[in-house]
Amino acid sequence: MTRPARSGVTFTVASVALLVTCAAAGVPAPLYVVYAQTYGVSTVALTGAFAIYIVPLMVALLCCGSLSDHLGRRRVAVPAVLVGALACGVLATVDSAAPLIAGRAVQGLSVGLALSALGALVVDLEPAPRRGLAGAVTSGAPPGGIALGALASGAAVQVAPAAAPVVSFVVVAALLVAAAVAVALLPETVERGPGALRSLRPLVRVPTTVRPVFGAVCLLVAATYVLGGFTQALAPALAVTVLGRQDLFSGALAVAVYHLAGPAAGLAASRLRATHALGVGSVVLAVGTTGYVGAIALGSFAAYLAAAVVAGAGFGVAFAGAMRVLLDRSPAGAHAGTLAAVYLFCYLAAAVASLLAGVAVEAWGLAPVASALCGVVVVMVVAGGTGSVLRARARPA
Repeated sequence: MTRPARSGVTFTVASVALLVTCAAAGVPAPLYVVYAQTYGVSTVALTGAFAIYIVPLMVALLCCGSLSDHLGRRRVAVPAVLVGALACGVLATVDSAAPLIAGRAVQGLSVGLALSALGALVVDLEPAPRRGLAGAVTSGAPPGGIALGALASGAAVQVAPAAAPVVSFVVVAALLVAAAVAVALLPETVERGPGALRSLRPLVRVPTTVRPVFGAVCLLVAATYVLGGFTQALAPALAVTVLGRQDLFSGALAVAVYHLAGPAAGLAASRLRATHALGVGSVVLAVGTTGYVGAIALGSFAAYLAAAVVAGAGFGVAFAGAMRVLLDRSPAGAHAGTLAAVYLFCYLAAAVASLLAGVAVEAWGLAPVASALCGVVVVMVVAGGTGSVLRARARPA
């Protein structure tokens, strides 16, 4: 293996490329209201687009998670970013459900490849004096990027509703192409070696040392993903049709606040013991999610944003604690498999929940289904959080 040429510049370039790739996935959310109002795209199609986004993302994580270990980081990371630009090109043509679903599927593949290859490059290039910074970037880039992408497209759609769906994706595509070029110029950190084809076999192993806490931790983390999927797929429509907002930027805020509060709170709580973070985060997440139900009942957007801050903070702290509990119990060399198993479980839960919610909204309406989904999340958080803390304390982290 080559010696990584670590510096603040190379680390920053890789980190920004990962952030931009994740931000592209947040751009469509505020535009869903436009698609529904202008092109008659149904709620089932909108939630289905989120679920379809997750499927290739999971396949990429499952089959290509270690591909860059054999081919080199840049040989996988650069195509991943360029695939994201291609997805933006497809999404810029949306005038019905078909291009939306197709574009989101391609986007999911891009993010799945980037999370492994580009995330690993970020870790490889972490400056020696800043240990821990790579972990903050790799955990914070997905939710933080979604928030930034949603805010950017939300601002665009508020200023120019007719042009925003095209302009937003064209601008992001240009940024992704620039990011791909920048990543191609970075030093390679892994020598090319044999085993690339063998690494594509879908295989996820949960180490025996992790299994006692795995189920409960996954239930808790899956709850945060289900809530995040609800936020991306339904929150913009909820802001307009239930919470009384007339401006489309409010939909972007409804998406962004939850996803921004998470990484910030997770970083702030990094000094907490893992079990304490699990317990505190679970309680805060349950309170915030219950606050969503109250805000929907009141029809108050301000209350919804306050609940999003609380729920997002709980998500960030609980997620950070959950990952530490799992990784502390995972032996050296098995971290990738453990993380792949967690992410696959959680993304699958979010995809199924989004599809079911989309069908239910068509039958019973947005507000009742959103409240019911939040109730399910609270049950998952209480069960998963309690089980995680009890099992984790059997072997203090």
